[in-house]
Amino acid sequence: MITRWLVVPLSVLSLGLLIVSNLVLQTRVVRNWFEHKLERRSGCEWNIGSLSWTPWTGIQMRDVTAELRNQEAGMTVRSLCRADVDVQVYWDALPKGMFEPREVRIRRGTIAIPMELLALLPGEEAPGKEPTASPEGSPEPGGEKSEVGPKPGGKKSGSQSARGREQDRPPAGRPFMVILDRCEIGVYSNKGKGKGGFALHNLRGELPLQGEDAPGWIECDGFTLGGRVLSGAWRNRVEWHRPFLRLAPTEFEWEGLSVRSEGSIRMRGTPRFLVKIEVPVGPMRMNRVPMALWSGMGVEAGRVHMRGSLRGTLTSLNSWRGDLEVEASGLGLTHAVWGDKVAFEHGKLTASMRGGTFQVIDGRLHSEQLSFLGNGMMVPDGRVRGVLRVVADHDRAAAITRFAVGAMLTGGWTRSWLVPLVTSDRHYRDLQLQGTLDRAVVDVGRKGEDMEVSQVWNRMIAFVKNETEETERGVVPTHQDQFLSQ
Repeated sequence: MITRWLVVPLSVLSLGLLIVSNLVLQTRVVRNWFEHKLERRSGCEWNIGSLSWTPWTGIQMRDVTAELRNQEAGMTVRSLCRADVDVQVYWDALPKGMFEPREVRIRRGTIAIPMELLALLPGEEAPGKEPTASPEGSPEPGGEKSEVGPKPGGKKSGSQSARGREQDRPPAGRPFMVILDRCEIGVYSNKGKGKGGFALHNLRGELPLQGEDAPGWIECDGFTLGGRVLSGAWRNRVEWHRPFLRLAPTEFEWEGLSVRSEGSIRMRGTPRFLVKIEVPVGPMRMNRVPMALWSGMGVEAGRVHMRGSLRGTLTSLNSWRGDLEVEASGLGLTHAVWGDKVAFEHGKLTASMRGGTFQVIDGRLHSEQLSFLGNGMMVPDGRVRGVLRVVADHDRAAAITRFAVGAMLTGGWTRSWLVPLVTSDRHYRDLQLQGTLDRAVVDVGRKGEDMEVSQVWNRMIAFVKNETEETERGVVPTHQDQFLSQ
């Protein structure tokens, strides 16, 4: 009976303490205290819209934003981070004076990273210097042989080595999980007024970052660059193998190609990372893949080989080292409605990243009738520069001129958009690209006048759509208006 009488007052007291504590958390003084803690750790200016807690749901922070400090004049005012955050903690650690999170859930998070900020990342390692201990595809790579021939007791030695590696791993600790729920991550340039850029959409995942080895997953709806789709939805397994979070080695089929990918990032100590992707050499044919949807065009290849990697220290842009090589043969561009086809005997792309600068060393598509050759670079603050040379025979040069005039790229009629290359049977034009990732211009005018790439893109879309619609209505377009007609 006494116990029953005590339960009601204790319940009322607990409810009262919960209400009072939440009222205290909502005060500006307490929120300022939390914001200053975050600012000291990150160097950003934080603002917490509301703060509350319950024993069941943990700590809830709503309308959390992070802003860059000391923004330069003219820089776009854009939040570095905006999200709702739920934090589950180990309550039994609080009486010991420890704040030990069990789970962090980020809801509707938006992370917008200016490329100018990447350029200011501290240079922990000299530009071009290879990281001293990059993570490998497996957190436990096999040891190198120091002597030729087997050692006595090799099996015992191997087992001792395996036990040694296991002992060298940091203690597991209690499990800790980060859950991503409908998040967006983007990289943009302030010199382009914060528009477009690279974006990863609707990111979801469950990422174990502490505790015993455990599986997880990550997925998103796709990638875009400047508002244009680069890749569709994807999903992949991840694995926590302390101290690494690994993108599990995966092999999947894509349009007839076998693609292999893997990666890892060190979550304790120096945050080194490694990402690899490969399409192995072999007699594999790439099925017709639609390009930009508005163009109605697709690309296919008789043979493709690709190999790429990126590694370095996450917080030191100067340490990032990447290489990409793509080779293809038997390439063909076709139009779904017109049925015309442009064939290329060979295609190649070689690119690298050193000291924060991404460089296309060599990019080319080659055939006897039409070839494209180019190179370019993008520096850490988002500035880009490049050149694309178009080389064509007489018929293709005439077709390209008609396309440029029809799409209103030339600013009016011109006899030829290209000029002779040594002899009159070969013509060329060098297209110079410069500006920023979000706002670049190219000299497409008759006399080399500049036009924004976005404007060139939109005019090409309008022209091709108009020609396609006329063909579908039964109006036969004149070959004078078709780029692929020759």
